[in-house]
Amino acid sequence: MNILHPPFVHFVVALPVIALFSQFTFFITKDKAYSKAAFRIVGFAMLASFLAIISGIEDAQKIMANQNIIQEGVSSLNSHKIFGFIVVATLIATSIVKWLAISKDSLLYENVSLVLIVVLLIVSLYQGRSGGILVYKYSAGIDKSVAIQRVDEQKISKY
Repeated sequence: MNILHPPFVHFVVALPVIALFSQFTFFITKDKAYSKAAFRIVGFAMLASFLAIISGIEDAQKIMANQNIIQEGVSSLNSHKIFGFIVVATLIATSIVKWLAISKDSLLYENVSLVLIVVLLIVSLYQGRSGGILVYKYSAGIDKSVAIQRVDEQKISKY
């Protein structure tokens, strides 16, 4: 019974990279189309993040119900859940500031957008790393037999 997020959660990490690229291109060319593209890309990332939160909550419930996690990973799983909401909040803030930048044609808001996109990228990468640690270190959502094997391997490697 392997429980892993669906593939779309990777867009929450990938899309901010593209938004950053688009925002940089806007600053170089001063072409508003790139600013608008960054806004749309952040919007798609926000949609993907909502879907990631929904699937993540369901996955966490399944993981905890079936005990498909090494015990030391439970606090890490809870931190991962909480930080998911921080990613969503950052996406919402970035979307609002990008919208203001476009609607008011404000360079100040564009600069703030750039900073928020960088922050968004950092929190998204951290969240992705956290999810990877849950799976590869704590066997979250992995079959019990694989998790038991990993625990045994960790015990052996300590000696």
